[in-house]
Order: sequence, then C-alpha cells, then structure tokens
Amino acid sequence: MMNLDSWVSDMEFWYQSRKHDQVELLEPLILNPPQQVWGPTINTVQSKAIACWLDACLRVFESNRYHACDKAFQYLQLAYSKLQHVASNPLAETELKDWALKRLQHLIVLLLEFCNQNTPGDWQAQSHQLIEAHVHFMAANDHDMAERPEDRSQHQSRIVH
Repeated sequence: MMNLDSWVSDMEFWYQSRKHDQVELLEPLILNPPQQVWGPTINTVQSKAIACWLDACLRVFESNRYHACDKAFQYLQLAYSKLQHVASNPLAETELKDWALKRLQHLIVLLLEFCNQNTPGDWQAQSHQLIEAHVHFMAANDHDMAERPEDRSQHQSRIVH
C-alpha cells in the first residue's frame, strides 16, 4: 500500500493535470487510500488527504449520477461509511470526528436527494433505510460526544480543508 505523502502527491497530480471529466483515474486512488487518511491524528497532510478523498468520491458520484445510478450511489455510500468509521473511532482526535460528522450530515442529504430523484420503488425503500440508519448512528454518536471530558470549544481547529 502507498504511503500518505505519495498518495496525496498522486491526488495533486490528478488535480493539476487532468480534465475534471476524467474521474475514472480517481477510482483506484479512492479504493486504495493509505490507512493514515482516516486518522486518528490530524496533521496537514492527513487533513488534505481526507478532504481530497471525499472530493474524489463526490466527483465520481457526479460523473455517474445520470447514467450509472448504482455506481454513483455506491461511491456516496463508500464516502458515508468511511466517514462513519472516522466519526466513531474512539482514538480519533475530536476535530477529526467533528469534521467527519459535519460531512456525514451533508452526505445523508445528498444520498436522500439522489434516492428521491430516481424512479420510486427500490430507491424509496433505500431512502427510508438510510434515514433510519442515520438517525440511529447520530443518536449513538451524540451520546458519545456528550460523554467526552474535554471542552471542545477550547480546541483550535487543525483541519485546513
């Protein structure tokens, strides 16, 4: 597996040299990120990496949303599940968890909009399952956040993206 610095360099190369409709080149980077992308500690490179990874998932989603619905949905689900993992990691720094939770809120809205814009039936059932799972996850995570002894307002944010 690639180290974090090399992975970020590859992502930067895509941003600098590719047309933004060439998202298929992002897929291997999305599917094979180094473990450090997910924390548990924050530094400048990790912060950039997780933001680029999420952006890449969203680019693949947007590129496929009208002609490959299942693939588009899978990339949103992948982003959602990875950020759930970050937000629920007991070893992750508070700022990283907070960042992930905020992005989860945006992703669930995007997932629900996507489901509602597609043909009713399976997508509507999927929408209901997403809502239920998200409510359960957030309720469990709110409980975990409330039990933390540190004062989160005292932390200076180190996530730069």
